[in-house]
Amino acid sequence: FEPGSIFKPLTMASALEEQKLTPQTSYIDTGKIKIGGYTIYNYGERVWGKMTMIEVLEKSINTGAVFAESQLGHNLFLKYIEKFGLFEPTGADLREIYSDNKELKKGYEINFATASFGQGIEMTPLQLIRAYSAIANNGRLIKPYIVDKIKEQDSVIEKQPQIEETPIISPKTVSQLTSMMVSVVENGYAKSAKIPGYYIAGKTGTAQISYS
Repeated sequence: FEPGSIFKPLTMASALEEQKLTPQTSYIDTGKIKIGGYTIYNYGERVWGKMTMIEVLEKSINTGAVFAESQLGHNLFLKYIEKFGLFEPTGADLREIYSDNKELKKGYEINFATASFGQGIEMTPLQLIRAYSAIANNGRLIKPYIVDKIKEQDSVIEKQPQIEETPIISPKTVSQLTSMMVSVVENGYAKSAKIPGYYIAGKTGTAQISYS
């Protein structure tokens, strides 16, 4: 499925990791961006004006995600999508399907732009959960598993989590992005996720599929 705006934190993580921007980096939103013969709009065609990257996630601004991807560059964007495991099966102990995202890999400008905010890029829920878990796991991906233990007569074989040794994003990026996502819940569109006494990091999203 196309995940929509819940993909934006992954775009932001990639740009933060490459030091192409900071949470305080600002840009001017005019409500739309023209790329070739296409025009990308914000949700509800809102015009926000000067916004920081924190506010881009808080308000879920499409043009802000496009700006972040443009600062990162297409090649690095693809590299990080791959590092987050979105071009391959997760390795879970179930039969999996996944998308090669062949259309995105063709390299068209408009495809990179829409992918930055989660449209025109496909993944499974398990792939997305795995990618998000890296944010909560100090930058390291974990191989998900379904079977917790195997019992054979008197013996028990317990499964152990397989954790990638090399983090895909640094602790600094994790800290910055987590703070930004907490702000989404505290000040942005995800206020309904608040739990008294806890800091919650989150992101709202709406998927959209076009039909001809």
